[in-house]
Amino acid sequence: MYIGNVGIFVKDLKGARRFFESYFGARLLKSYNEPENNYYSDILELDHGAWLELMTKPEIVDQPKDPNRSGIAHVCFKADTRQQLDDIVARFKKDGYKIQYEPSNPTGIGEVRAVTFEDIVVEVNYTPAD
Repeated sequence: MYIGNVGIFVKDLKGARRFFESYFGARLLKSYNEPENNYYSDILELDHGAWLELMTKPEIVDQPKDPNRSGIAHVCFKADTRQQLDDIVARFKKDGYKIQYEPSNPTGIGEVRAVTFEDIVVEVNYTPAD
């Protein structure tokens, strides 16, 4: 078994799509538009076949979110190289996202967790192949 997709409700569907396209190379697979239900969704594909489903409705409540809330804690992306991870950390900082942590060690292993677009907590990690 494997996870087919992760669904995330957002207020700004286009902005969320741009975020995941820009940071993680996501590609739009399909969009669902159901105006009669006020439901709109973009299915994005990432490398290695993982999908993200970004969804919106006008009645979505977007209250402040504590990163330590119950429910799904974060979405984790695996970087292909340490340089790719370092580049994302630099972009998160440049774009003003709140970094929760970014531990590293001399072996090259590293990760970052940040509160990003619409308070979505994103983790990116890199582990070199043995």
